[in-house]
Parts: sequence; C-alpha cells; structure tokens
Amino acid sequence: MMDQQEIPDEVERLPDTELEWGEEEGSPKKKRGCLLPTWLWACGGGCLLMMITVIGCLIWGVGQVQKVMDPEVQWPRLQKILPFDERPEHVQMITGVQMFGMANYTLMDFERGLQIAVYYFDDGESTDAADSRWAFFDPERKTPSSSMIGRGNEELGVIRIGSRDRTVMRFTQENFSFGNEELAKQTSGPSISVDITPEDSPGFLFVVFMEPGGEFAIPDEYVLSFFENFYLD
Repeated sequence: MMDQQEIPDEVERLPDTELEWGEEEGSPKKKRGCLLPTWLWACGGGCLLMMITVIGCLIWGVGQVQKVMDPEVQWPRLQKILPFDERPEHVQMITGVQMFGMANYTLMDFERGLQIAVYYFDDGESTDAADSRWAFFDPERKTPSSSMIGRGNEELGVIRIGSRDRTVMRFTQENFSFGNEELAKQTSGPSISVDITPEDSPGFLFVVFMEPGGEFAIPDEYVLSFFENFYLD
C-alpha cells in the first residue's frame, strides 16, 4: 500500500502572471493631479484669479467687520478727532466706520438710554462737509421721499460749550416702520445735532444725540456733561 503524501495546509502560492481580463499590460497608474478643478484653468486663469480675489475679499471683509465692532480699535481712532484723556463712563463704543474721508462712530449711553453718533468729514476740498452741514443744520432741508429716516419739529439754536457758542439743531427723528406703530415709536425719538467743528478746520465734525422711544427733548445739561469728557476748542 502506497504511503499517502501529506499536503501542508499552507501552500506558497506563486505570483499570478496572467493579466486580468480587460487589463492592458504595462498601463501606468494615473497620478493625482492638481486639487483645483480644471474649469478654473480652462478659462485662461481668469476664473482662478477671480476666485482668489473673492476669497481674499471675504477674508479681508471678515477682518474689517471685526475691527468695526472692536472698541479697542475704534476708541483710539475717535480720540484722534475728538481728544479725551479717559473714556466716558457709561458710554460704550458700538461701531466705527472710516472710508473716503468720512468717519462715523456709534456710541450708546445705556444708563441714560441715548444713542450718540459722531460724524467727521475730513475732505475740505470736496463738498461733503458743506453738504452735510446743510443736511443736518438747515431747518428748510426736506427729507427725500425715498429715505427711510425723516425728521420733524426742527429748531435751530445755540449752546455755549467750552470756549464758544455751538450751533445746534433740535428735531424729532422719524424712522420708517413698515406700518408697525410700535416699532416706529421704539426707533424714533427726540434728537439734537451739535456742531463742534474746530474753527481752523476745513472739515466738519458734529455729534447727534437721539433717545429712541423718548418723549421729551434731550436737556442741554446732558449735552454739556457729555462734552466735559472731551477737549474742544
């Protein structure tokens, strides 16, 4: 009787040399190309440049928005046009915007419930300063029908602030409310604009105080106490 040959459980398998069905011999593997979509290159690089520009503008825009709402950035900028030693108590910086020779700072006195806006036009060669002075301090000026902000009860006057008299305009700010009377009441209120432009300045610097939802005129005493925190000529 012939001895049975034992077959080991594991048999070393020779490497397959036959080609798989449909596979061509020696076909190189495709290398991963540029991660950018080909359509960006198909238009001569213009689309790519546009995409890079848009992304860059978005990143820049986010940074600018953060600066607009950053008190540590905006207070020093306001200090350059309206000097002060210490920031006024109970007054918080909300936003600050500077562009094309114009600056606007929005402050809030949460203790008194007043909104304070500082406007500065630095371009003496343009008509911006003159136009703004006419728009904010001329009782005869009419609000355009397309504007969402109107005013009424205009009254031109003078307040002694610092070393000289300052032109002021009292009025009632009237905001468009889309038919919602309660919203109109909350966003409208008594206001006063104060021209504090230095005598030797070709520009225009003024401050607007407004009490949203208020019923009575903003007293002169408050205006005087606010400017005690700043250096005026």
